[in-house]
Amino acid sequence: MRILHLFDWYLPSTLSWVGRLLAHLQQTEVAAPWIVKNQFYQPQFRYWKNPLQIPGLLEPVSEWELPGWQRLFARSQRFFPSYRWWLEKQLRYDPPDVLHAHFGPTGCLYLPLAQKLKRPLVVTFYGFDYEKLLNHRPVFRRKYRQLFVGASRVVAASPTGCQALEALGCPAEKLRVVRPSPDLAMFPFFLKKKNSGQLNLVQVATFTAKKGHLTTLEALKLALPDCPDLHLTLAGEQQDKLLVRRLKQFIREHNLEQNVRWLNPVQHTDMANFLSRFDAFIHPSCRAADGDHEATPVVLLEAQAVGLPVLATRHFDLADAVRDGYSGLLADEEDAARLAKAIQQFYSMGNQEFARFQENARKQVETQFTVQKSAAALHAVYRELVI
Repeated sequence: MRILHLFDWYLPSTLSWVGRLLAHLQQTEVAAPWIVKNQFYQPQFRYWKNPLQIPGLLEPVSEWELPGWQRLFARSQRFFPSYRWWLEKQLRYDPPDVLHAHFGPTGCLYLPLAQKLKRPLVVTFYGFDYEKLLNHRPVFRRKYRQLFVGASRVVAASPTGCQALEALGCPAEKLRVVRPSPDLAMFPFFLKKKNSGQLNLVQVATFTAKKGHLTTLEALKLALPDCPDLHLTLAGEQQDKLLVRRLKQFIREHNLEQNVRWLNPVQHTDMANFLSRFDAFIHPSCRAADGDHEATPVVLLEAQAVGLPVLATRHFDLADAVRDGYSGLLADEEDAARLAKAIQQFYSMGNQEFARFQENARKQVETQFTVQKSAAALHAVYRELVI
């Protein structure tokens, strides 16, 4: 069974788990206006490279090095789909069995290709394409109506995602759940000791409003008077420069410099060892003012896989990924006071109770979020469409 996976460009680091998922499928083909040979590049895949992407000419090794003109070219395909037209000519006489578009707008772009090739289209939604995109570009409300009619299956990360897509007009019978999952072979379990009266927290996330960094710092400030040996490490791409300036100003105003450390983005191949240095993972996601929200941040699953309990919020899929009181503790969105109490609870926690949280965190991932189970679920979706 040949499956052609369609992207705006391949592959951003925020979709690291998708690269591992595709590696667990057979006959994987990838098509994108621009393909970056970064750490997620799988040489065994078949790539439909844009003829304008000349090998060896200005080849970036990460999305952060992607030149502006290449980004602009990839975005321009939504208005002038030259790559889609080229791809249609290549596939006309030997089409794949299924086309799978990743992200809602990518599905809108390639729906005409699926129709011309007379092949089923699967579309996976990830986060910004639920609401933020519709707020910024209302024309996609009409495009989504067409997509939900034309697509054969629409995939979300959880039942919560399915409910959101059904509210947007997707027929319930087309919806399927494929959970995002880490490859546990890359994330071994590290059982560590933690003494009462200390806590080393980490948050790994791109600096955008929905990641809740400000709530993290507010909770840290509230917890510190009772938790003097409390430390926080923030790592990630500083995408929202205004937000970063606000966070740094908050740290200065509240004298948190000795308790907060900033790091650059962590390579995915180094993520397991990096996470294992800490006691707990914090990630208080929230709905941003523009409607942007998470689906299931896979880094929460990666953290639990190595044995880190997670302090998070009841935001979209997060309560499905982190079991409150079992593999971590949850607060309401932007509830810094409750999050501070969760920090204090882990700070004062002794090693025996902490070890239970560690083991439960690993079990939470092993029982529900393995890449093998996700690959099997996705393969089942394809089998429904290919007789």
